[in-house]
Amino acid sequence: MMKKLVLGVMATMFVVATGNSQMKMSPEYSYKVSEPYRVFDAKEKIYFSRGNEVMAVKLDGKEIMIQKFDSNKPAFVKENKYEKIFPKNYSFEDILEIDNKYFLFYSSWDGDAKREQLFSREIDFAKGEFMPESKLLFQVEGKIAGTLAVGGMGFSFSVEDKFDFYQSNDKGKLLIQYRRKPEVKNDKKSYDIIGLYSFDKSLTKLYSNEVTMPYTERRMENLDYQLDSKGNLFMLEKVYHDDSEDDKKRRKDAEANYHIELLTIKAGSDKINITKYDNANKFVNKLWILDNAKDQLICGGFYSEVVQGKSDFDDIDGMALIKFDSEGKTISSTFQPIPLEVLNQYESARTRKRNERKERKGDDPQFTDLVFRDMKLNADGSVVLIGEQYYIVAHQSSGMNGGMGRTYYTYHYCDILVSKLNADGSLAWMKKVPKNQMGVSGRGGMSYKYFNADNKHYLVYLDNVKNIDLPMDKEPARHNDGKGGYLTSVKIDDATGTLTKGSILNSRDVEDFKIYQFSTNRIVKTAENAFLLEVYKKQKEDIMIKVDLN
Repeated sequence: MMKKLVLGVMATMFVVATGNSQMKMSPEYSYKVSEPYRVFDAKEKIYFSRGNEVMAVKLDGKEIMIQKFDSNKPAFVKENKYEKIFPKNYSFEDILEIDNKYFLFYSSWDGDAKREQLFSREIDFAKGEFMPESKLLFQVEGKIAGTLAVGGMGFSFSVEDKFDFYQSNDKGKLLIQYRRKPEVKNDKKSYDIIGLYSFDKSLTKLYSNEVTMPYTERRMENLDYQLDSKGNLFMLEKVYHDDSEDDKKRRKDAEANYHIELLTIKAGSDKINITKYDNANKFVNKLWILDNAKDQLICGGFYSEVVQGKSDFDDIDGMALIKFDSEGKTISSTFQPIPLEVLNQYESARTRKRNERKERKGDDPQFTDLVFRDMKLNADGSVVLIGEQYYIVAHQSSGMNGGMGRTYYTYHYCDILVSKLNADGSLAWMKKVPKNQMGVSGRGGMSYKYFNADNKHYLVYLDNVKNIDLPMDKEPARHNDGKGGYLTSVKIDDATGTLTKGSILNSRDVEDFKIYQFSTNRIVKTAENAFLLEVYKKQKEDIMIKVDLN
């Protein structure tokens, strides 16, 4: 499940104007800066917008800060700090908006009773305060699986992310899922037991049950979950044909070694209905589910062709769109390849020639290292799919006297591919956005923020100044994380696919003060024509920047 968290925010610097001054870098964008306010350092920061206000919930172990902002000015309004209001061994799980109310969910292990507990605590948005009491949602006898987290200085360990939260598209239903800790450690013999608790929008329990998966852990890989408005759960699974976990059969290169299955669990039932989708001639790399108003399941993602000798399945041939009805029956499936002219945009002459040579030989060139990031389902049934080129490179430094030095890694967030498929699966448009970000400390201030506003698709990120008017026959210049950059916005018209790029902030032209700790996760859309960005300015102070989409 994707959570709106800021984890390990890295320092990235750019420059803006102080006070409430306003400056236009592009005629399509303008910005204002709030007065500075006291910083609260936190590992996790989550932002919510309602009306003309923004609420930030910042968690740092035992301390939690709730801050309120006026999103129009912008301006800091007030804050409330809490210490030790949750059990000593609590683990933060998620914060959700449900029916215009806001709830923080946390778990707590009861060592005496040997059971896991899940609680909710409502936050009063208007006051920016926690409500007085937590609510116990349910208890699970025995241990459940999660993610092992290392504490300060590496001397303590805890289990986090034990529960997953799924809301229906109409926000009327909430499903909370957990996985029991396997009793058998051999994944060739162990079958996952999944717990399901369903609630309505007032957090009143509708039903609960546990189901055993039909295949062993080794044979199954989860792709995505979706909860519909009736409380039915749909699970998209990659099911391997043997225990090798190889995507391709060892002796039969022309066939995938797995198939796709849609598992359906009706509300209140513990029975699993299985629909098999045969993808023998396609490697469906990533696939996500969304449900529409017609009670159909729309599955979008990426695919690669099954060809002899292929081994890197992160290299993509095109877009996949598969539709199921509410009973799990396949309605249609279409596959749209990436045109050569799109692949060759913003590439070197050498790469363009290599791609053209491959196509002449019948060996279609691919979009390398493309990671599925975002999916938007439009009211007319069309789908927008967004992928980002991402990879890690290991480097070996030289040691003393010619010996081996240390190994270090660089992280690369590069080109973005945005594609719109019509409701019938045909290609409406496809756009390649050039980007070449590199850093040495994980994600840092790299990647992008996506949001949809006024029938436009926006991608916001830091870029090198040289890329603002980049010709299609040139590669993008590198942006080094932590070394300034333009705050850049790409706007794509949903109907026509028309793309425009604009600069919001130029770090090299304004000198009032410097801003650090940029992260795209600290951007929150506040209206159809505006978003807010929180950053650090040093001297123990943060500021809020309001960007208007003119």
